[in-house]
Amino acid sequence: MLLKIRHALLEITNQPNANAKQSAVIINNETIITSAGILQSYVRPMLPIVADENVCASTRIIRTLQQCKLIDVQSVDNDESRFLLFLNFQIMFDHRKLPQTSTQYAHTGRVDNILKRYRAKLLYIFSSEEISRNFHKLSNGNSLSEDTGHKEVLLTSFLILSTQPEKLNSRERFQRSLEHIVHYLRYQYSVRALDDVLIMYTPFGMENFYKTVSIGKVSNVLGHSNSSLFVLSNILPRFSEGSAVFNNKLRLIGLIVCTSFQYNQKSIDMTLVANFAYILRDFMQQLGIKITSFTLPREPSSHFAWERFLVIVEAAGKQGSGTFVKVQNKKFILTCSHVVFQVSSKVLCRNMHGAFESEVLWRNPHYGAAFDVALLSIPQNIPDRHCVRLAQTKPYLGQRIYNAGFPYFVNFNLKYDFNPSIFQGRVIRFTPALIMSDGCVQAGQSGGAMFNERGNLMGICVSNIKVDETVYPNFNSAVPVISIRSILEDYAQTNDIRKLNNLVANQDVQKLWSLANSSISKL
Repeated sequence: MLLKIRHALLEITNQPNANAKQSAVIINNETIITSAGILQSYVRPMLPIVADENVCASTRIIRTLQQCKLIDVQSVDNDESRFLLFLNFQIMFDHRKLPQTSTQYAHTGRVDNILKRYRAKLLYIFSSEEISRNFHKLSNGNSLSEDTGHKEVLLTSFLILSTQPEKLNSRERFQRSLEHIVHYLRYQYSVRALDDVLIMYTPFGMENFYKTVSIGKVSNVLGHSNSSLFVLSNILPRFSEGSAVFNNKLRLIGLIVCTSFQYNQKSIDMTLVANFAYILRDFMQQLGIKITSFTLPREPSSHFAWERFLVIVEAAGKQGSGTFVKVQNKKFILTCSHVVFQVSSKVLCRNMHGAFESEVLWRNPHYGAAFDVALLSIPQNIPDRHCVRLAQTKPYLGQRIYNAGFPYFVNFNLKYDFNPSIFQGRVIRFTPALIMSDGCVQAGQSGGAMFNERGNLMGICVSNIKVDETVYPNFNSAVPVISIRSILEDYAQTNDIRKLNNLVANQDVQKLWSLANSSISKL
């Protein structure tokens, strides 16, 4: 059976001013799947959420989803179902197969509206344990609070609805339709960083933007043992939750669960996607339908071996990024001066094979100025293939780049946690003092690599641009490697650490850097 997967816009009409519109996926014009985040204006539990029988329906719903138990809305013998059945859902999607011809327009004198509305019936709500675990691991539990915890539960939960409620009595029919969808799992492949993706969504829930398309890349796959949650390079607007994410073969691989989340009381703009295979697997298991077990392990990128070049750097409880480099026959780690502290101090580092101590060989004492650079020692057992080559050519406007490092969601205390991210972008400005790019950079990526398409090191990521207290993660600056390459070569050739003092920028370079200096937000 061929699956017809369409984009749709789901709306709850009980309260027209509640902004309860959200993107969704509709399969074969009947089965609807979307994020339960659309319920945030309606499911408001009493706080704190306790294991008490005398609580409101919203509290029961959140408590059930926290336990990753299925809520069968069709069962009306409990308060949760009766509460949810009170909500009126409408689905809007393009049901017309062919566009109206000019002859049809001349005959009728009008053009039919492409979007048509249908009544939708809520069937089930469920939470995926795997997806929920990885989502809450992002901030190591820091984002969970009494005020926002229930919202995060809804973001990692999903709704199953139907456009044909009159056929709901036939559970066997519904299960057969699900079994056809399960065939998708036979063709699922591991999601990898730098894989191409296409997102179809309706920004802001506005019908005029229906079926907006965004092209991007996978930036991170969370966890080593599975790929139940992954990150996109695209920063999307609100109400994009529930949108479909397709791979380069236009196969459905995921649903967007959120476009921002809270970390240490700050809102982080980052698009997180739940793997469709895990959504479907967990739903069928909770429904009691047997399904073949499967794993989709994290696999390295097929572009270039960027992960092995990267290092997590931790100093005084703060985290940054670094890069293994080899200049002539000398190996060291390049990072930012503001990531580390005094010279000869020890910092804790981790690469893909484990943790190690590193010594600060040199750091620019003027870390708030141009060439915010530091050099760290490297273990003797690091092979040459783990060291990146320095770029030999100047960046040019529009050149494709890849900003890599460790933004936010890394817990340095985890023994085996090594999960770098990479964001594709373009060079939007170049001077001898800095490279500006539109590739996403988040806090924690300071000192991380800016690669070119060949996998050579073009720059060292330093900062985002901040204007009027707003940080723009897609507008950032990096130290150009081409400007400091000769100084690093002099140091490598002579082994004279004093040669690195030439990295302290002169007044001309400082003036070029100062264009962004007053509005820099350190990562």
